[in-house]
Amino acid sequence: IVPISPEVSMTRFIAKVKCIIEESGLEHTMHDSGTNIQGEYAAVSRVAEQCMQSVLDNGAPRVICYLKLGARTDKDSAKEVPAADKVKNYLAAAV
Repeated sequence: IVPISPEVSMTRFIAKVKCIIEESGLEHTMHDSGTNIQGEYAAVSRVAEQCMQSVLDNGAPRVICYLKLGARTDKDSAKEVPAADKVKNYLAAAV
């Protein structure tokens, strides 16, 4: 979610977006380059729409949303170790 606004700080827009995502109950990780959200396609799409509308409702004249979607059936993602943890474990074992 990228608010397009003449304001210098986007914190108030992104803070509301974070609240919406947390209220959704979907697993998510917010970081400097964006937010990863995991869940069923319909639920993720609904949350993205709510976040975009929130930015507009809070005064930004425009908003852009970049979505990157993926799906897999070969593993249970709920039981999968996050890739960042796999790398940390690999590096720890290599020392």
